[in-house]
Amino acid sequence: MQRVLALLATYQQLSLAELTALLGYSDHNILQQIEKLRQQGIQIEQQAQYFRLIPQLARLNDSYLTQALAPYPLYIKPIINSTNQFLLDNIAHLEKGAICLAEYQTAGRGRRGRQWLSPFAGQVIMSLYWTLEPTVNLDGLSLVVGMAIADTLKQAGAFGIGLKWPNDVLLHGRKLAGILVEIANRKNNQHNLVIGFGINLSLPKQTNQIDQPWAALIDVLPNIDRNQLIAELGKNLIARLQHFEQSGIDDRFRQDWLMMDAYLGEEVNILTESHKITGIEQGIDERGYLQVVTPEGMQYFNGGEVSLRKVS
Repeated sequence: MQRVLALLATYQQLSLAELTALLGYSDHNILQQIEKLRQQGIQIEQQAQYFRLIPQLARLNDSYLTQALAPYPLYIKPIINSTNQFLLDNIAHLEKGAICLAEYQTAGRGRRGRQWLSPFAGQVIMSLYWTLEPTVNLDGLSLVVGMAIADTLKQAGAFGIGLKWPNDVLLHGRKLAGILVEIANRKNNQHNLVIGFGINLSLPKQTNQIDQPWAALIDVLPNIDRNQLIAELGKNLIARLQHFEQSGIDDRFRQDWLMMDAYLGEEVNILTESHKITGIEQGIDERGYLQVVTPEGMQYFNGGEVSLRKVS
């Protein structure tokens, strides 16, 4: 299916005969694959024997984004397995601040290996390569990324944005964006980080493979400019990372977090591999650890250890 999609993404339109000639598949096989792509929410228009891919939103604008995100190197891939994986695979040659964007990824992944699904040109799919001094404590880094996303969405005029510790952005309580931070191996005496995130902008209504309540930004910003949003995301993310390197999870950041914390003061469950702990969520400490008041007193939780659920 990905070869069919890749061809349709490259050309204005292609006939069935052209697709079979280019791919070496039968007519029946091509039609089957197109139908499966449609079932995944990818819009493919057919007129007579001609097929055309309809992006969910306006495509990524290479020249605009290259200029807006300068001086950082930019890689735009119409179709890719994973923007994070692209940066990880090319880490030895990347400059700090390199950004990879995609219209569609076939193997996007979230926290704990969960799949991250995407329509064609319906999301922000973005990864950034960044380095920090080895003395910097990385605890709380995903919170910093979430805050940069929240900053950008609020500046764009979105309302109902909240942050769910440690790495989800919510819109009216439903998942709007997910974050995955990976540590890369590069011998340069630095923390080498690949910071990836996906933001739902406009999802096809038939999307039924997502196993949790989800939201799309178009619900509150119907005229969102995806390219402009991406440019602002890059700037805000880098600014937040630079502040984090200098000051960590400082008082200013913790106050910002309290303003955006979707579960502050709520009864929550903390799920570990073997236990469930219930208490009242009380924001974060100077390490970015979650603070929860339980019958045994205040307890602290690291994002790598647990999952957070609101008690319904």
